[in-house]
Amino acid sequence: MRFFRLRRRRLQLLFYLTTGINILIVLAVLYHEKIFNTIDIIQIPINNELCRFIPFNITSKSLNLKNLTFSQVESELSHLSLNYGGKWSPKPENSRKSRVAIIVPYRDRIKNLHLFLLYMHKYLSNQNVEYGIYLVEPLQYLTFNRALLINAGYLEALRDDPSWDCFIFHDVDMLPENKLNIYECNSEVPKQMAVAINTYSYSTDGYFKEKYFGGINAFTKDQFRKINGFSNSYYGWGIEDDDARNRVLDHFPRIARQRPEIGRYFANCHEKQEKNPYRFMLYMTASSRMKTDGLNSIMYKLVKKEQNNLFTRFYIKYKNVKY
Repeated sequence: MRFFRLRRRRLQLLFYLTTGINILIVLAVLYHEKIFNTIDIIQIPINNELCRFIPFNITSKSLNLKNLTFSQVESELSHLSLNYGGKWSPKPENSRKSRVAIIVPYRDRIKNLHLFLLYMHKYLSNQNVEYGIYLVEPLQYLTFNRALLINAGYLEALRDDPSWDCFIFHDVDMLPENKLNIYECNSEVPKQMAVAINTYSYSTDGYFKEKYFGGINAFTKDQFRKINGFSNSYYGWGIEDDDARNRVLDHFPRIARQRPEIGRYFANCHEKQEKNPYRFMLYMTASSRMKTDGLNSIMYKLVKKEQNNLFTRFYIKYKNVKY
């Protein structure tokens, strides 16, 4: 009898301890902004004025960059002889070793897209990089999920051309400012290409010194497979890049980062995306999902594949999550 009483007390203590821990987690989630900010805060305030004026020449013609059309972009790039699907190859004697797929998670940023295509095709061809540009876009009613779109873009680009060996995941609003920022992968570890960004006053302190892993990342095909891709769980804006950084550091000794003067990026203005209120809760449990949430668990359907001279676009459908 005494044995059963002791056992019951232990179970009660375990219950109280578990309940207390769960309450603490709930309180942490309720106050996630304050708690998370002490861990990974971006201290530099956003300066939206810095995104309004492009600080470098993007075209040789007097085009109105605010009202660009696809036909104008195509005309401006006609001298490049782009291949169908937004692909370009240099002469064999000038070509770099790797073949680069640029994966762009995209939705409703048409002005940013026009500028991106106009600038990046010139930029990449000047580097003699063999590349292709892929847009990955969800159906209109779906909640945007950047990381899931990146995973889907990786898989669909390989289906389109299995010989891609370097994948650069690229936000559509960001343009590289330094021509020495070569678009290729590091063969040893994943690479963070965007290091100093105009809207954060090109800061390289605090979060941006070693923790920022957003905007533009470069992975070899095998590196991305090794980390199981990105998490598919982050609907809406926020923290999928911090989750991805942890995945990389769980499998690799470091992240290769461009020097600040090389990894400078201009971020165009755009409307802010709605934040996921549960993003910090997901981040707290991210390590437990690394092996089960990613490339090996992604569920989506390719609805349509669209190709033109500027890009290949994948329209995809996935299970929707609203909050």
